[in-house]
Amino acid sequence: MATDLTGLGVDMVVASTRLARLATRNVNTLPHAAMRVLGRLDELGQARISELAKADRCSQPTMSNLVQRLEEQGSVRRVQDPADSRASLISLTDAGLAELHSARHQAGAALAAHLSQLPATDLTTLEAAVAIVHKLLTLEPVEDTAR
Repeated sequence: MATDLTGLGVDMVVASTRLARLATRNVNTLPHAAMRVLGRLDELGQARISELAKADRCSQPTMSNLVQRLEEQGSVRRVQDPADSRASLISLTDAGLAELHSARHQAGAALAAHLSQLPATDLTTLEAAVAIVHKLLTLEPVEDTAR
């Protein structure tokens, strides 16, 4: 029997979204939007506001406001883009990275309370699944030829 990959994809998106909400519900170091932006910068490295807005699926003015607040708090820094003097590159500061790590640790601790209720075999399976998800994140999408 063939696996319904679209259905599996939908299940993964729904489960991972709910899991992320559960994990971050009690994170008190960072607002959710700030955590997303710092996480994107951790993933992407230096980025323009337009790239961050596109990655976060928000408007440039919304991202500009968020980046400005994070810059005022010392979580990000803005430098002139050497390729275009009209643009800026945004990057994490050490303080911003420390905040992100703290928020992620709080989220992990929140999940640990739930994980501790699972049997050891489920934890072993979950560790393997997490490794597969990390591998999945490195794969390039294959063009859909069925269209």
